[in-house]
This record gives sequence, structure tokens and C-alpha cells, in this order.
Amino acid sequence: MTTKNQLRCGVAALLLCTMAMGARAQNPPPASPQPPAPSRPAFPPPTPNATLVSPDVLPDRHVVFRLYAPQAQDVRVHSEWAGSSGPETLTKADNGVWSVTVGPLDPGVYRYLFTVDGVETVDPRNPRTSESLNNVQSLLEVPGAAFEDIRDVPHGAVASVWYHSTALGATRRMHVYTPPGYEAGTGRYPVLYLLHGAGDTDEAWSTVGHAGFILDNLIADGKARPMIVVMPAGHISRQFGFGGRGRMGQDQFNDDFLQDIMPYVEAHYRVSADRTHRAIAGLSMGGLQTLNIALPHLDKFAYVGVFSSGWFGQTAEQIEQEHRDALDNAAAKKGLRLLWLAWGAQDLARPSSQVMLDVFQRHGFQPVWHESAGGHTWINWRDYLHEFAPLLFH
Repeated sequence: MTTKNQLRCGVAALLLCTMAMGARAQNPPPASPQPPAPSRPAFPPPTPNATLVSPDVLPDRHVVFRLYAPQAQDVRVHSEWAGSSGPETLTKADNGVWSVTVGPLDPGVYRYLFTVDGVETVDPRNPRTSESLNNVQSLLEVPGAAFEDIRDVPHGAVASVWYHSTALGATRRMHVYTPPGYEAGTGRYPVLYLLHGAGDTDEAWSTVGHAGFILDNLIADGKARPMIVVMPAGHISRQFGFGGRGRMGQDQFNDDFLQDIMPYVEAHYRVSADRTHRAIAGLSMGGLQTLNIALPHLDKFAYVGVFSSGWFGQTAEQIEQEHRDALDNAAAKKGLRLLWLAWGAQDLARPSSQVMLDVFQRHGFQPVWHESAGGHTWINWRDYLHEFAPLLFH
């Protein structure tokens, strides 16, 4: 039997246990220390460069160039727009942004570079570029010339094509334009070989030259036949200069062109491989290469165009003495449908172009020639392609 004393002791023990548990609940033991939360790197505050627009083409064709360079002391922009007397100097604002407004500029495509404290650089806010022989330049497009603008018309494709040159023992590159509908069709097309000038690359006619867009617009307007345009690399190395001695038959580019480029194109593209469907043209150095290739091989070309070029540094007498056989080849002249020559009134190649014209006329050729305003610039050469292409393959 349980006595009263035992009951009182049991109740007291229960009360003490309950009080102890309550005390622990009110005062829990200290928690184990936790490792500190990892710190996040602090992002730098945004700079004015984050939203900078350059180049900024305004509706009135003025163009604003901007560059964020807070530590720079001198910033300039160099380009080839008409009327430019040299680089334009930018002005620095308190936020480190340099800027200058130029123009209004004539509609067209321009290449430009910044110099920052004497160091050349492309515009870091502009993804459009144009490759030259030994550098890259930023590309600016000022709309307003319908023949070269990027319009809402069917567009062809420009491909970067690599091939092996047996003549030079090297892997080489060219750009090839195929007209709208080429990939889906089966028909054959005429071909224009289009050569660039000294200091440029096979990319130049497609970027600053806008050749693909010029052809797209002409074809869409019904002014030119759909054609394939092959734009090879005229330099045989990265050293500035002609691919040889710049004389007929002695330029190594001639060998590459005749032995490798033409055979490659005729094997890999649906071109009509006959004289009446083949044209060649070039500007400046490419114009001289056009003469050096076409004149001794008029049996291969029915259409020849020479833009801002000629036999540089030679008199009419020297030219006639060196090239008399080709100049007097009556059989070759018979199938020549067009010899088209053009240069600018302020063109550095104007004297050579006029000597060339005189030689051709004296030897029985009937060239179509044109002297435009302006100088030795892409502004003229895009115009010349726009005038020349509609005359082909009729």
C-alpha cells in the first residue's frame, strides 16, 4: 500500500521535474556557432559606356561619334567622307565621354578609325567592321542612296570561300556573291570577276563596297541580269604592293587567277564558262590587274571594266612597246562587247587613266569612258559598279 508520505514525495518530485523542464524551455541552450554567409562581390557602378551610341546617324545626315575614354588626353576620328581636310578632334565631357558631330554627310558607306593618344582603334560601340590588308576599320552607313542602300528586296548571299592555290602553294580566300534564288534553282549564270585595290582584301567589295546590295537592288529593279560575282584577294601576301612587278604577265596574282580561281569557280558554281558570259573589272590596283589579265586573254572575257586605274608610271610609248601584240590582236578585239573606263576629275589615277584611254583608241578599241566628279574613293567606285553592271551580258 502506498502511504501518504510516499504520495507527497512523488508529487514533489513531479513538480520539481516539471519546473526544470519549463526552465529549460524558457532558457534554451546557446546555439552552435554558424559559419558567416559568403560575401557577394560588389558590382561596379555603370559607366556612361553602358548606353553609349556610336556612330549616331541623325535624320539630317549629321553623324555623332562618341568614345568613353576618361583617362585619354587626345581623341580623333579619321575617315574618307567628302570634304574632310583631316581627322576630326573630339571634345571630352565631364563624364569621360568624347564626342564630335560631323556632316551632313553624303549618303554612302564610310570606313573610320579612332586614334586615342596616337593609338589607332576601331569604335568599340560599333560591331560593323571592314577588313583591310593589315588592319580592321569601323563601318558607317548613311542611308539615302537607293542604289546602294539595304532595301526590302530579295537578297543574294555572299560566301567566304577558301581554296588551295597551286600557283602560289597556299590556301587562299575569296568572297562570292550568288544572286537571289541561286540555291533553289538549277540554271547557269554569267560571272563577273571583281577585283579590289591596293591595301584592301577580298572582303572590301562586300563591306565598304556594298557590291552584294548594289546587285540585289539592280536585279530587283530589273536593271541587271542575275549574275555571280567573284571577289578574290588581289594581294599574294600581307606586304603592301602588287603581287609581282605590276607588269603584264608578270604578276603572280595573274597565275593564281588563271590557274586556280577561274577553274575553282567553274567547277563549284553554276556559271556559264564561255567568253560571252564572263566579265572582269577592278579598281586602282585591281584595275591594273584587270588589264594584265584581260588584254592578253581577250578570248576569255567579253566585258572589261577599269575603275580609277591604268598603267601607272608609264608613257603611251612604253605601253605600246610592251603590249603591242595584245593591243593589235584584231581577232581578240572582235568578240569584245564592252571596254568600260572611269575615273574621277580629282583622281590620283586620272593621268594614267587618260593615257590608257588614248592608247586604246589609237589601237582601234572603242572604249566607253566616263569622268566623274570626286577622287580616288569608294564613293566613286560604288557608283561605277552601279553603272557598269547593267551593261553586262546582253
